[in-house]
Amino acid sequence: MTVPARLPASALAVVVALVVLPFGGAFSIGLSVAFVAMSVPAAIAAWLLVKDERPVPASLLLLGLALGIVTSVVSAAGGVNPGDAVTRVLIACIALGYAVGVAMAHRPGHERGGPDLLVVVGGCIGAYALSGAGGLRAAAGGWVVDGRLTGPFAQPNELGIFCAGVLPVAVACLVTARSRARAAVLAAATLCIALAWTLSMSRGAWIGGTVALACLAVGVPRTRRLLRRAGAAVLATCVLALVLPADVPLLGILGTRLRSLGDTGANEYDARPLIWGEAWRQISDRPWFGVGPDGYRVAATSSVSTVSAYGAEHAHDLYLTVLVERGVIGLTAGVIVLAGCVLAVRRQLAAQAVAARVGDEDGAVLSVRALAVLAGLLAIAIHGVFDMPLWNPIVYGFTWTLLGMAIVAETVHVPTPRPTPQPEARTSP
Repeated sequence: MTVPARLPASALAVVVALVVLPFGGAFSIGLSVAFVAMSVPAAIAAWLLVKDERPVPASLLLLGLALGIVTSVVSAAGGVNPGDAVTRVLIACIALGYAVGVAMAHRPGHERGGPDLLVVVGGCIGAYALSGAGGLRAAAGGWVVDGRLTGPFAQPNELGIFCAGVLPVAVACLVTARSRARAAVLAAATLCIALAWTLSMSRGAWIGGTVALACLAVGVPRTRRLLRRAGAAVLATCVLALVLPADVPLLGILGTRLRSLGDTGANEYDARPLIWGEAWRQISDRPWFGVGPDGYRVAATSSVSTVSAYGAEHAHDLYLTVLVERGVIGLTAGVIVLAGCVLAVRRQLAAQAVAARVGDEDGAVLSVRALAVLAGLLAIAIHGVFDMPLWNPIVYGFTWTLLGMAIVAETVHVPTPRPTPQPEARTSP
């Protein structure tokens, strides 16, 4: 997304969308300001495609996303909440166009600036969240923690999953920074993101981020030194937190929250088991096409619902929400998206190996960052087992930014290394 001389319109529009992203939860112009900003790269991408100036990326990931829009339209037509479903479908169409716009701006040769800007924006969000840190108080054996960080988000889990998703990208950008000044900025941003991720006290985000960083360390040798040192520090902190009394400020509360991960007992404050049960009831009623976008809330108010008193807006699980709203056909589109991500990982691992073999530093850097983007998507996918992370405009826009970058990662051409020519042996007369 960066060009030495002049930014093309598509890249400039994506830059503006990323800068506006942190304000997505605070301002709206009919739609969230984040969605309005995302519509500009989407419109530019559509214009370039209509004029045939850019081809449609031959991407399995893009195919799955497009089919997801189609299934949303089909489900909305027969859904229980057609009025709000239209808005949801419109937002999804904007997001798909935005992802294509990101892919156009993030094309080979332009990949460095986009991830760096994303990390800086993430660092600003993390710093803002940290500025509101107050007194943390744990209750119910760590199941409930008051005073958690939220930043520009509506609730702490949204902050946690945003930071978990951007953290692998931050690590990759930091270890591939080309200058000390850029590395210093990225290091400060990465620290803010990591602290906000920790103090969000979001267990789903902790699990998703940890798995994503572990996978990044396995797949990208360049990140191992930094992640090994950070991991050792985190492990020591966790051990200390677990042995300290619960009344110790911060570390004691962190230990209480960590211990709740292994507590399988019932939590009287957690309505999610009931919400998940209601989701399965709705799925059994409409298994193929679902109740339509934004239909869970309406269907849950029926007389047979077990959660009508809770006012739950979604199924608190990404995959259950897809099944509830779009049925089996929607989940099938999601499987295609997953297959595209797996293909992207394979191609980037191959590209990284080729770059290392031929000494292509630029190619190696791009592969490191592409794999970090896919690790960020993995963190979001894992958190989706515990919650529905895409309900917030900031997390939604951030996820579609990563998806646009992942389209490029999937469609990259892996060059075939050419053997180094050997000098011909001379024979003496």
